[in-house]
Amino acid sequence: MVKRKQLSEAQQSPPVEENCKSLIKKLASCKQTIRDRSLRTLLLTWLPEQASIPDEDMKKLWQGIFYCMWHADKSLYQSELIDRLAAALHSLPLPLSVHYFTVFLFTMRREWSRIDRLRLDKFYLLIRRFLHALLALMDGSSWDLELTRRLMGVLFDGTFLAGDKFQGNGVNYHVASVFVEEVREFLPLRKEVLELVFGPFVMVLGVVSDKVLVGKIKSNLFDELLRMGRRLLDVKKGGDEGVGEDDDVVVLGSIGLSMGFGKRFYEMGSSPDCCQGNRKVIFALHKEFLQLEKDMLSSGVEVSITEATREEEVPELVPITVETEAGVPETNKNVANGSSSKKKKKSSLKKCSKSKKDSDKKDEDESVDETMISDLREEFEKIASEMGPVRDEVASVCEEAEPVPVAKKNKKRKRENKGVVVEQGATVNRDAAETSLPGPSSEKSSKRVRFAMKNNLVWKPHCPLPPQDLRLPPSATPRGSALKKGIPAGPVRESPSRKTKKKVKPNKRKGVKTIKK
Repeated sequence: MVKRKQLSEAQQSPPVEENCKSLIKKLASCKQTIRDRSLRTLLLTWLPEQASIPDEDMKKLWQGIFYCMWHADKSLYQSELIDRLAAALHSLPLPLSVHYFTVFLFTMRREWSRIDRLRLDKFYLLIRRFLHALLALMDGSSWDLELTRRLMGVLFDGTFLAGDKFQGNGVNYHVASVFVEEVREFLPLRKEVLELVFGPFVMVLGVVSDKVLVGKIKSNLFDELLRMGRRLLDVKKGGDEGVGEDDDVVVLGSIGLSMGFGKRFYEMGSSPDCCQGNRKVIFALHKEFLQLEKDMLSSGVEVSITEATREEEVPELVPITVETEAGVPETNKNVANGSSSKKKKKSSLKKCSKSKKDSDKKDEDESVDETMISDLREEFEKIASEMGPVRDEVASVCEEAEPVPVAKKNKKRKRENKGVVVEQGATVNRDAAETSLPGPSSEKSSKRVRFAMKNNLVWKPHCPLPPQDLRLPPSATPRGSALKKGIPAGPVRESPSRKTKKKVKPNKRKGVKTIKK
C-alpha cells in the first residue's frame, strides 16, 4: 500500500529537474507571451519554493534567462525585465540569493564573447542593476560586517579574481567603471564598512595582470577619490562655503583623505604578490595619496568619516473629532479654541495685506501709464510743430483708415481690366487717376480700377519722374532677349517666327562586301 501511494504521488507531481527543463525551454522561446508567462512562474512560484538548487541546474536556468534577455527588443521592456530579474535578490532566501548572483556573474562571463554590439547596451544595464541590487541587499542588513565581507567576496571572485578561462573581461571593465556611481547612493558609511567596500580594490590593483582593468580601476575609482580629496581641502581652506554635507566633494573627498591609501599602496607595491607590471601605477598612486595627506596635515584641516544618519519618518498628526448633539463633527476643545482661532486670524490678516498690496500696485501702474502717455504726447506735438506744413499730412496718417471692401474677382471685372490699355508717353487726367485709386467710399457698389499691365513692362530709370499730383503708369519697354539684341525702347512688336530647317543626317550605311569569283 505504501509503495502504491508513493508511485501515485510521483506520477501526480513531476520531479524538480523536469520542471526546470520545461521552464528553461519556455524562457528561451521566440514568443514574448510564452517567455513572460514562464518568467512569472519562475520568479513568483518556482524559485521561492526551492530551499536549494544544484549548481548545474542553476547554470542551466541562467542559460534560459540569458536568452530570455537576448530576445527582449524594446528599451522599456528591457528595463522592466531587468528590474524583475534584479529584484529576485531581495525576494529569495539569502543562501539562494547569493547562489543566484554567483551564477549570474558566471553566465555573463561565459556568454560575453557571443554578445554582438547591438545587444551590448542592455547587458551593460543588466550588470549595473544587479550590482545596485547587491549593494541594496547589504544596505537592507544595515551593512552587517560579516554579510558585507561575504557579498563583496562573491563580487570580486566572480569578476576580477575569476579563475575561469572565459573571455569575459568586458564584465570586469564595466563593474570597475560603474562601481563608484552605484555605491554613491549608499554613502556615507562608517569606516569599517568602507574598508570592506574600497579596500579590496588595492589588492586587485596589485594582483591583476590585465593592463586595461588596472587603468579602469585607477581612472574610475582612485583618481576620482584623489580629485575629490583635493577639492575638499580647497573648500576647507576657503571656509566651507557653498558645499553641503551630502555633496560628492565631502562624501568622496573624506574617503580619499581618511582611508590611508598612501600606506596601503606602499605595502601592496612592496609585497612579493604584486605583479611587476603594476608596480609603476601603484607607486604613482602612493605618491599622490601621500602628498594629499601631507597637505591636509600642513593645512591643519581635520577630516573625518561621519556615519550616515537615517531620517526617521514623522507620523502625521490627525485631530480628534467629537460629534456634537447636532451631529456636526468638532475637534478637541484645545484645538478648536486655540489653533483654529489663530488660523482664522492669520488667514484674515493675510487676505487684508494681500488686497492692500494689490491696490497699491494697481495705483502705481496707473500713475506710470499716465506719465508715459503724457510724455509721448509732448514729444509728438514737438515733432509736429517742427515739421510745419507736413502737420496736416501727419494728422491724416494718424487717423484711423476705414476698411476697404474687397470685391471678388469675376469674368466681367477681368474683361474690364483687359480693356484698359496704357500707351507709352500717354497722360491721364488727375480726376480719372483719382477715380481709379482704391479709397473709402460711402457707396456700396464702388469698384476699384487697376491698370492691367503686361509682364514685359519695366521702369525706365533715365526718364524724368512725373509730378507727385499726377499718377501715371510706367513706360513700356521690351524685356528679355529683345534688350540683349539692342532693340530701342518702345512698344513690343511681334516678329515673324523663323522656321528652322531640320538637318537631315545622311544615312551612312556600311558597304556590302562582294565576293569576287
